[in-house]
Amino acid sequence: MTLLPSFKSMGLVALASGMAVLAHTPAAHAEDNKEPYTRLEIHATGTTEAAPDKLSARFRAESQNKNAASAQGGVNAVVKKATDEAAKNADIKAAVLQYSVYETRPEKASPYWTASQTLSFSATDGKNLLPLAGQLQAKGLILEGLDWSLSDEKRQSLFLEAEKKAIIELKKQADTLAQSLGLHVARFTQISVSDQGYPHPMPIMLRAAVAGAANDSLDASPSSTAETQTVRADLRAIVLLEP
Repeated sequence: MTLLPSFKSMGLVALASGMAVLAHTPAAHAEDNKEPYTRLEIHATGTTEAAPDKLSARFRAESQNKNAASAQGGVNAVVKKATDEAAKNADIKAAVLQYSVYETRPEKASPYWTASQTLSFSATDGKNLLPLAGQLQAKGLILEGLDWSLSDEKRQSLFLEAEKKAIIELKKQADTLAQSLGLHVARFTQISVSDQGYPHPMPIMLRAAVAGAANDSLDASPSSTAETQTVRADLRAIVLLEP
């Protein structure tokens, strides 16, 4: 008797393709009344597409000075201004991350210190975050990347919605195969799903902020497009068929 590997249950998605394997096995429990069952093993892959609802921006703040204390003070001031600005919008979440300080000794110049810190900002609406990104660029912060992704809440909601569709499709497939064999579906004994193909954040092409008095009338914010992402799940189910 061949068993398929178990997968961590994460929710189900709409059935897109299927594979069935049949095997004859005697009843395993007394309640089966010792009647032979045909074991039906189904494999299905489902996908669901959705627009991402979370935009993240990664920045790096740097400050250089001939002594370490001044360099650190400079970068600390820049980071504080950035987080204070982000706090004005409740939709924007800020995280202050890695911090580093190091000395550089050029061959034909005086040594100097560099203090650096990375920051991350996220929001559910790009209209809130993109203007802030432009402001921080104009203040000297380095925008290292913008990423669209699905929030945990939306991803879970998509899996739960797809789960209902998958159960309907599983029943249809099991009934169709059973009828073609002159049998009936007794019950499902196992249903499991893996979250393979979980969508990763999608990087966005950046447009540099416009600076200078002559360009004050232009939009200095970076641009972005929230492209549709695909959620995929591999589903396996075991069904017992009876005469």
